[in-house]
Amino acid sequence: MSETPLIWIIDDDDISKYVMKRNLRQLSVTNVIEFPDSTQPLKILSDNFDSTDKLPDVILLDLNMPILNGFQFMEEFKVANEKIKKDIQIYMLTSSLSSEDLDRAKLFPEISEYFVKPITLRNLARIVDNVLQE
Repeated sequence: MSETPLIWIIDDDDISKYVMKRNLRQLSVTNVIEFPDSTQPLKILSDNFDSTDKLPDVILLDLNMPILNGFQFMEEFKVANEKIKKDIQIYMLTSSLSSEDLDRAKLFPEISEYFVKPITLRNLARIVDNVLQE
């Protein structure tokens, strides 16, 4: 694993993205790409199955977004993931306190963990540490 993980933030909430990027900078993680919805990330994934340097180490995925929500992204990701030659950790983020959302997220083994926003600096540090240890 490289010393600078590539992290994708897929979230339509500008404040959430700002806070996550600020916290990641505190952890010396600057290789961050943000997306306002999940259509472009899915295209990048499907266009780069073999180009692991273009693929993220971590995806911080918002549940409630326009166009494709987090669960719809995960359905598409499951198909693409069969061809991807890189282990990508996905963390689902939501402002929802719904137990149904949490239960549904547990149905996706590709989701490493589920967080209610805002994700804390401590949790981001743990995610970064997990990636660096691989």
